[in-house]
Amino acid sequence: MAAPLSVQVEFGGGAELLFDGVKKHQVTLPGQEEPWDIRNLLVWIKKNLLKERPELFIRGDSVRPGILVLINDADWELLRAS
Repeated sequence: MAAPLSVQVEFGGGAELLFDGVKKHQVTLPGQEEPWDIRNLLVWIKKNLLKERPELFIRGDSVRPGILVLINDADWELLRAS
């Protein structure tokens, strides 16, 4: 079982308006059977942080086109390709 995971999630460029105007969130993700990945994190964000208009943030099981996801300042799309 994966242990609980503490992460900082930040929103900018207007996306913070979908999260009650809060840019930075320090959250603890609960322990679960599978290790955490971005897809699971997005589902958790949608259920627990997103306050309005999910269609502006999520499309299917990923973020909408035009939303840049950075992990430790690196583009998520580049990390997925490696």
